Amino acid sequence: MTTRQVRGRMRRMRERFEEAEEEHIEINLVPYMDIVTNIIIFLLASVVNQVPLGTVNVSSPTFGGAGGDGQPDKPALNLTVTVGGTGFTLAGSGGVMPPIPKLPTGDYDYGALTAKLAEIKKEFSEETKATFNADAVTSYEIVVKTLDAMRTYKDEKDQQEKQLFPDIVFAAGIL
Repeated sequence: MTTRQVRGRMRRMRERFEEAEEEHIEINLVPYMDIVTNIIIFLLASVVNQVPLGTVNVSSPTFGGAGGDGQPDKPALNLTVTVGGTGFTLAGSGGVMPPIPKLPTGDYDYGALTAKLAEIKKEFSEETKATFNADAVTSYEIVVKTLDAMRTYKDEKDQQEKQLFPDIVFAAGIL
């Protein structure tokens, strides 16, 4: 074999080796991962400013006067109205009242609820807050009618609409 033939074979072997080596080259993914990470961080940082945060309206407690009138303070009512499958349940700090069952037709007795709340309002005339509680399967229509029954009633004496418990708070778990 001549030197020319040896060089030709060596060149062909080198070319085959380089072709085989090019087929097995791995791509360096680190720069791409850096770019993707930076894009994700940028998107998260820019979206955070546009997402409204949930706010809960609360009123801070107030300090009362010295209580110079000599009368003991009434305990807080903490009225809770619960809509259940069998009717309404009213509860307060003093305990649970007898339930208000559904009518024989299967409808809720909103009139009885309003009448019972009017009785409670006579005892606690200054109280405006009540808590509403229902389960997830309670329909929207029942919720709205119950809230209406809790807020106002028509006084039989002077036929004027009066407020019962206009500041209604939804219990935890109701969405």
